[in-house]
Amino acid sequence: MDTSELLRIYVSAQKSVNKSTLLEAKLANATDHDIKPHDGDIPFVAVFLAHISFIIVWGTFIFLVSYISKALQDAVQKTAQDKDEIVRIKHLKQHPCKNCQFFNNNHYLKCAVQPFATLTKEALNCSDYKPK
Repeated sequence: MDTSELLRIYVSAQKSVNKSTLLEAKLANATDHDIKPHDGDIPFVAVFLAHISFIIVWGTFIFLVSYISKALQDAVQKTAQDKDEIVRIKHLKQHPCKNCQFFNNNHYLKCAVQPFATLTKEALNCSDYKPK
């Protein structure tokens, strides 16, 4: 190959590269103007959906926090009731109603004479007490 032929190939390659670069630059400029909306930078739908999603996320967060706090309160109350039940059972073992003639170990009616005072502090001085 002759140097003149090499020079001619090099020049033709440079011309084709320059043409393709110019074509790409023109395409980039044309698409740049077509992409941007004419009304503003951010479309209305995007702004509207951002507000809606913000409300949904915070609503879900508040619901979860309230649900968890209510579950914790219920657990604490149940624990307190269980402790009260244990104290009440210990107190019942020492109560004089257990030794009374009118006391019945029935769940519905513990005492036939004074059913409302049975196994309470009022029953400690019961006037109807009769030992078995």
